[in-house]
Amino acid sequence: MNKTKAEFIKRFGKIRDLPSLPSIVTKVNEMLNDPNTTNDSLSKVIEKDQAIVFKMLQLVNSAFFGLREKISTTNEAAIILGFDAIRNIVLSLSTFNILDHLFEKRLNTHFNVDRFWRHSIGVAVLSRYLAEQAGVGDPEKCFVCGLLHDMGKLMLAHYFPDDFIRVIEHARQNDLVYLDAEKEILPACHPEVGYFFVKKWELPPHLANTIYSHHAIQPGAGFFDESIIVNTADGIINSYYSDFLNNNTSPGNIKYAYFDMHARKRFNVWIETAPKWFPKVERLIDDAWAFFL
Repeated sequence: MNKTKAEFIKRFGKIRDLPSLPSIVTKVNEMLNDPNTTNDSLSKVIEKDQAIVFKMLQLVNSAFFGLREKISTTNEAAIILGFDAIRNIVLSLSTFNILDHLFEKRLNTHFNVDRFWRHSIGVAVLSRYLAEQAGVGDPEKCFVCGLLHDMGKLMLAHYFPDDFIRVIEHARQNDLVYLDAEKEILPACHPEVGYFFVKKWELPPHLANTIYSHHAIQPGAGFFDESIIVNTADGIINSYYSDFLNNNTSPGNIKYAYFDMHARKRFNVWIETAPKWFPKVERLIDDAWAFFL
């Protein structure tokens, strides 16, 4: 990391009002690293946060998960879905709540938080779908990585709005996608900013590495599959809906500028055939929007 980039990232380390993750997230992460953890002990910890339990059971019983039998307890969820899936659900719900509340405290007229979350939720749902259908990566890991892949944008817009506005204006004036404008204006881009916060919160490596590399995929790197999945989902969602700058003038047409070359190579069949299968996923995205928003 060059000096200018390091100094830019260091500014985020000086933020005093950075929210803390709920203790349940830390505890669940610790328990899943302990081979002696049981379904019962994990359930008892999660059940101390009834708000999370309520939302988690709502989510796993939704059409999005598509389970045949209704899950009534945290213990049942852990048995049927597995420890790792439960961790990613808790992580998704907790982090979403924290980041969403940031913009209740401070209004930024240049950042449309509803559009931001609609994009992020769409990428999360599609990432999980692609992982399941293509047999690449872990579906639940891909979901949480998709949900939080752009958190660096949110943090930049919230804590350093002047820098964010410079990027937005440069992109619109020069007809650039957001990432290209970032590269020309800022010493570090939103994947690096998001990576900084994920590391600061001590969240799992799959999340940190995928956020960092979802626009610059490195073959052989850790969680390569998750990075390819999220990049592919991001490109398709940007193509089918309004992109982050709301400058997608022909929604529904695939735009190859959104995809990393490794994603295009490995998932070209999925990208090319999206018009045939994507309508199915749109229904899942609508369900997820209704749940989160």
